[in-house]
Amino acid sequence: MIESVKLRRQCMLDFYSHYEHLCELQGSLPLKTVKANRTRDAVDLIVDHIKATDWVPLLNALRHNKTLTSIGIRSLHQHGLEDSGLYKE
Repeated sequence: MIESVKLRRQCMLDFYSHYEHLCELQGSLPLKTVKANRTRDAVDLIVDHIKATDWVPLLNALRHNKTLTSIGIRSLHQHGLEDSGLYKE
């Protein structure tokens, strides 16, 4: 089997290995938040501190995967008075 076809089939079945591979190709490290909040068939992310460049391998791995049954994307940021412009000193 052609190596690229074999790799593509493996990516569909193993999100985390594919994500790590894409990070390696990009020259970046896998995010700790992705690895810390994983189960076999789900990803639960807190995205407050994910940089724009870190989204590329993450979204590509999600796009190709066929086994994840749940993807959670959350933010812990709370919109306060200082963010809304209502708070003035």
